[in-house]
Amino acid sequence: MAYFACPLRRLFPLTMLGRIWHLSWPLMLANASAPLLGLVDTGLMGHQTDSRYLTAVALGANLFGFVAWGFNLLTMATSGSTAWIFGRSGLAAAGLWLRRLAVWVGGLGVLLVLLSPLLIALGIGFYQPDDSVVAEHIRTYLGIRVWSVPLVLLNLLLAGWCIGVQRTRINLWATLTAQIVNIALSVLLVVGLGWQVAGVAVGSVIGDLCAFLVYACSAWRVLHSQGAHRVSAALSAAIPPLSHYLRLALPLLIRTLTLLFAFNWFARLGLQLGPDVVAANAVLLSFLLVISSLLDGYANAAEALVGQHAGAGRRRRVQQAILGSGLWSAGTALLLTLVFALAAEFLIHLLTDLPGVRAVAIEYAIWLILMPLYTWWAYWLDGVFIGLQWVRAMRNVLLISVFAIYLPLSLLIPITSNHVIWILFAAMMALRSLLMAGLVARRWRHIT
Repeated sequence: MAYFACPLRRLFPLTMLGRIWHLSWPLMLANASAPLLGLVDTGLMGHQTDSRYLTAVALGANLFGFVAWGFNLLTMATSGSTAWIFGRSGLAAAGLWLRRLAVWVGGLGVLLVLLSPLLIALGIGFYQPDDSVVAEHIRTYLGIRVWSVPLVLLNLLLAGWCIGVQRTRINLWATLTAQIVNIALSVLLVVGLGWQVAGVAVGSVIGDLCAFLVYACSAWRVLHSQGAHRVSAALSAAIPPLSHYLRLALPLLIRTLTLLFAFNWFARLGLQLGPDVVAANAVLLSFLLVISSLLDGYANAAEALVGQHAGAGRRRRVQQAILGSGLWSAGTALLLTLVFALAAEFLIHLLTDLPGVRAVAIEYAIWLILMPLYTWWAYWLDGVFIGLQWVRAMRNVLLISVFAIYLPLSLLIPITSNHVIWILFAAMMALRSLLMAGLVARRWRHIT
């Protein structure tokens, strides 16, 4: 027993496993709380006298969410690059990196605000609502919400920076503050003052502002408490140029768009089998949000620890961070598989009471049960690749998985059953994971 214990301790030291959990759990809670706001907004609009309020907020939130989701690459690019700088040059250099990026990202946010009349018109034109009242409500919602775009982008940047310098509790406090303020104000403005759509939008803007204040004040406190706020010529020389950041961001943008295409293509395949199949697949796939909320915590920890030790050139620590985050991810995936196996039918009943949709979802519940097993590798290895700054390889793997395998096979194979759709989706995720794992294995001995 002792013979095996020593190598295992070297591969999975308790200090590294504990550090991964310490960084992961605040991010899991922050991710898990994210859907709460949408539920409250839906409930507030769903209890108005006219269903057009709910329609407008749902469509407006979708349009705004598309922008926010698209720029999520700021978090990924920032966490990986910050972790490298933090490991190589220390906290002061990471602070200078944040200040430089904040100027650029804030400017991008202001530019989007200036372009907002055109962007709002394009968004409403995309949906082409027949009801002019719905269109006007969407315009009202987005006209207010757009003022928080610079704040949203800066919050994404600061979230990545906090992950990179391993201060993930800041992410939790910022998220919870935004949620509490947003919900309280939305209830006050909608129920108390009757502002309807405008009340929900104003609540969201002020919530984003509060999140920014928590992030900014916390980052300032971290830097000043460590005496890391001073800038010197030597420190400036340790910071990469902004072109380095753009070289990280562009592949991540392509990756994001490719993922968006893949999930929309999945929905399109379901249309060949009828609306009940599309709805049932949406119910099953919604549990992917639960899986990602948990597994992204470990992926973010991998970004921070792998990036830090790679930047410092500590190969053994990089390997331990990769294996440790993988162990946590695998264990959580097995636990989720067990939960879904025991409670799949109950969970499906919670999400829909439509008999036809329920029946189809229960028939194909095996894909929900297996979902953690064929997705956890991808979430974990995404974090590893971001920490190592292998973003081009990450992009290429996804492009191959989607456009060389998933899309051609879905066009060549007859979609005679919903099982075929799920097999294709699972195969894409599995191939993506295997290709990424192969790259890590090939470079394992010299990985930094």
